[in-house]
Amino acid sequence: MSWRRFFRRRPADAELVQEINLHLAEEIDENVARGIPPQEASRRAYVKFGSPTKVREQAWTRNSIAPLETLLRNVRFAGRMLARNPGYAFLAILTLGLGIGANTAIFTVINGVLLRPLPYANAAQLVHVDLTSAKLGPDPLLLSVQEVRDFREQNHVFSDLAEYHAMTFTLLGAKEPERVATGVVSGNYFTVLGVKPLLGRLIVASDESQTAPPVLMLSYAYWKKEFNGDRNIIGRTFEMNDRVHTVVGVLPPLPEYPDANDVYMPTTSCPFRSAPATIANRDGRMVTSYATLKPGVTLAQANSDLAALTQRLALQYPKSYPASAGIAPLTAAVESELTHAARPTFLILLGASGLVLLLACANLANIALSRQMQRSREMAIRMATGASQWNLFSQLLTESLLIALAGGVLGIGIAAIGSRLLIDYAARMTTLADGIHVDGRVLLFDLGLSLLAGLLFGVLPGYVASRVRLTSLSDSGERTTGSGTGTRMRSILVASQVTISFVLLLCAGLMLHSLYNLLSVDPGFKTANVLSMRLSLNWTKYQKSETSRAFFHQALERVQVLPGVQGAAVSMAVPLNSDMGPMKAGVLIEGQPVHPDEPLPQIDFAIVSPDYFRVLGTPLLAGRPFLASDAVDAPPVVIVNDRMARRYWPHENPIGRRVAFGSEKERKWATVVGVTSDIREYGLDKAPTETIYFAPDQAGMSNGSLLVRTSGSPMYLAAQIEKIIHKIDPQQPVADVRTIEQIRSAQLGTPRVTSVLLSLFAAVALFITIVGVSGTLALSVARRSKEIGIRIALGATRQNILRNVLTRGLLPVLIGLAMGSLAAAFATRVLATMLFGIKPDDPSTFIAIAVLLLAVAVLGCLIPARRASKVDPMIALRTE
Repeated sequence: MSWRRFFRRRPADAELVQEINLHLAEEIDENVARGIPPQEASRRAYVKFGSPTKVREQAWTRNSIAPLETLLRNVRFAGRMLARNPGYAFLAILTLGLGIGANTAIFTVINGVLLRPLPYANAAQLVHVDLTSAKLGPDPLLLSVQEVRDFREQNHVFSDLAEYHAMTFTLLGAKEPERVATGVVSGNYFTVLGVKPLLGRLIVASDESQTAPPVLMLSYAYWKKEFNGDRNIIGRTFEMNDRVHTVVGVLPPLPEYPDANDVYMPTTSCPFRSAPATIANRDGRMVTSYATLKPGVTLAQANSDLAALTQRLALQYPKSYPASAGIAPLTAAVESELTHAARPTFLILLGASGLVLLLACANLANIALSRQMQRSREMAIRMATGASQWNLFSQLLTESLLIALAGGVLGIGIAAIGSRLLIDYAARMTTLADGIHVDGRVLLFDLGLSLLAGLLFGVLPGYVASRVRLTSLSDSGERTTGSGTGTRMRSILVASQVTISFVLLLCAGLMLHSLYNLLSVDPGFKTANVLSMRLSLNWTKYQKSETSRAFFHQALERVQVLPGVQGAAVSMAVPLNSDMGPMKAGVLIEGQPVHPDEPLPQIDFAIVSPDYFRVLGTPLLAGRPFLASDAVDAPPVVIVNDRMARRYWPHENPIGRRVAFGSEKERKWATVVGVTSDIREYGLDKAPTETIYFAPDQAGMSNGSLLVRTSGSPMYLAAQIEKIIHKIDPQQPVADVRTIEQIRSAQLGTPRVTSVLLSLFAAVALFITIVGVSGTLALSVARRSKEIGIRIALGATRQNILRNVLTRGLLPVLIGLAMGSLAAAFATRVLATMLFGIKPDDPSTFIAIAVLLLAVAVLGCLIPARRASKVDPMIALRTE
């Protein structure tokens, strides 16, 4: 039987009727022609042909597919039943649509970030290669130019290895002078990545020749933003570092990895990287590297090979690799580095939304069980007229699947909207957020989730319905049906809902507590009314320290006299700006000698002008701030933070103590003149580190940030300050114009959104659970009205009835709380890395959430319990 014949059964049946009628008419005409009376002629024709109805039935059966026929019949019947109960259908579809939509939206992000292949050839073999030091901490050491050469030439595990580091330079020749993020790469860098240009060509090995003309490649985002996608950009020239660079290519859309670069240049075009002193210095670590693993080589094998290589280098150059420093190589998969921040967060959110959907399915199963009990008489009639248990089960399951598929269609619309809202959230954690969109994989996920949801909330009611007894045809049977299996099932479902709600509420509570802790953190300075802007000076124009000092002095003098300005300062970095990593250096502390084989203590350092602490509102605990007299020819002075003072001079006054930086030949001692409060330089969730502050005139500073405290809104003065900077130097770019409060708010963005999403899921779960608890208890009261009436007639007080009903209603709640506590003890551990200032097993949060859930459950049970206590026994008995 073909599908075409199946779907043409009605036209085929009409044609068969016409054919049968024609055949019978011809037979009758022949009989009449032989002289047989018309009535007898007709009878003989029918006797000879047989029953036309039977022939049609046989033809209809031959053109049928029994399972599909049954399915279509069940679908039509389910559609009619849902049309008769539009309120239930609307509620069920909306509930599932929200649950499926939330899951699909989060899966859309996971698909775009975690499952989508990277836009690199052989992305699975692409690794980041660096050095680490067990003594100096977990941060990468970076590599020297000589180490890159050694790793490239002496390894046995890489097909190729490329060099990379990031700089910022001033680009001239565009609309206005601009500070551009620049990736400085070796000629094989893009070959290692497996990238092809969108326009022009890539940077190649010949571009690294000292005599080769300087070239640039533009990133796709920068090409679009600054040049509106001009395809004639190839061959255009720009000035950078006093050299003319020619644009030779434009990259395709790629993740902003390892940095969000605007342009790329070969290593020989970077004045710092190409300096002979940099190339010759094995200890001058300023670059990193990326490599492609050979086929079949694992990360463990690569680490082992590089470890052996590093040991050989340590024997050859012992001063560069002291045994006490614990220098070792580290290879990490690029795919892991791009996704490691987003992976746990979105998997947790997917788990939370999955629990909400499971909770919704349990609630709908509870509602469906209640509807099934109301339809028990209908089911008994169908069974009495020949329907099997499978017929009843499949019919109710079809209703559930029909609702779930409708919810899945609604979920796709919700996911399309929700995924757009999640893109900015995902962009905080990974540069792969641009690839988030609804595709075929997302549609398949939505379909699979819809079918699963239909099965989850449809199997149990279908099973209970298939076990219906024929006694339901009697009045007593109708009243008693469900007192056994159905009632137990509803109690189990309620307990399951409470379990899931407790886990979600506890996770949300922990995240909110963590967010509160972050909001309560004292950063060590006052964030209100402080404006920051980045002033990275053009290296070629400000090579001499005298010129850079003169620029910053002029900027401070002119800005400080602006109306509304309360103070101005310059610093090497802006507090809380996590874009800049720790800046450390080895420090020798007078009176605390270090063993020759031991590395010097690594201390964070910063360069700040005299008014820096006053502008930020950071108090000095001892000594004095920097003064204008702390000039280049004055005795070197430093300020230390409280953390460093307590560590290195725990029982002494640090004022007057001396510290030194640099090698033995160039070592200069500086005197501690002040102690300041601790500042969280690198984030609210990162503890302050030991820090030494230098005066800019003595340390020299070519790249810095201007900090301005204002009496009003800082952004109102931003334009005026930029004009002052451009009057001092028309070619000086001003970048990253932000208030400190905006930087602080950005720090809180990810935990705030995560907390809001988990809280939203928990609130929905709590609402669904309370509706389920109160609804189940209300149905139980309605079905026990006769029993309650008899109890009251026999002398039971209303308090006894109230207590009895509350006990029955709260019993599954208490069981659910106990199960939820056990489940939460394991579930909250996955939040450990996302929490700040609180442990996953915090007892106060556990108790608070349990009390909250129990209190809301009691309130949900009180309404049906009070209704039960007011049952009139005469009315209850008369209805029977």
